Amino acid sequence: MYRIAARAIDEPTLSAINAAVDAASDGESFEIIIPPVTTGVLAPFKDKIRAACPDIVWNDDAFVVIRTVTEKGNRASQCWHFDNFKTTSLVVLASTDAKDNGDLMIRPDLRKPPRNLLWYMITKVFWTNPIAWPLLRIPALRNRFFTRVPLKAGDVMVFDGGTTYHGNLPISSGMRRSILIHNEPFFKDALFTKFFHQLNKIYLYKN
Repeated sequence: MYRIAARAIDEPTLSAINAAVDAASDGESFEIIIPPVTTGVLAPFKDKIRAACPDIVWNDDAFVVIRTVTEKGNRASQCWHFDNFKTTSLVVLASTDAKDNGDLMIRPDLRKPPRNLLWYMITKVFWTNPIAWPLLRIPALRNRFFTRVPLKAGDVMVFDGGTTYHGNLPISSGMRRSILIHNEPFFKDALFTKFFHQLNKIYLYKN
């Protein structure tokens, strides 16, 4: 289902990575940085991160993003979705002790691994749906549907993002920042996959 390594990344490494990310950041309330920026920012730390947690999957062709959220970016942080990749390695760089702290919320095995493009398209459109998101932001529904995974700075979680429906709690104060390392893309050459990727670049990503 998923594996967690608590405090796998030490404090000096976290501080150095966060300083490098701050230098590349525009200071926005919701910011997702993607390659090629992430490649340069994380290059000095890649080997150390992988050595600190052998469970991390970080192939040469991985799609690596750095995600930063504050309380002003809560609406975007609760966009529930499946990843377009089978394996996701999550490295928490910064966390907050606020009541609502942006914890990961997951619904494992909500769909089976997509084996054909048509089923992949149907489940992607049905679940990655802005019409349903407001309902899942209602705490009573959200807390019954999802399982909360509390993670702190330095923790690492590796999970199947293609079958695990997930998003984040809102943040009431402070900042949460993570590295997301995606591997094994689904149907990467399909026009549908490329279309979703372009939408993400337009609305979410900074490159």
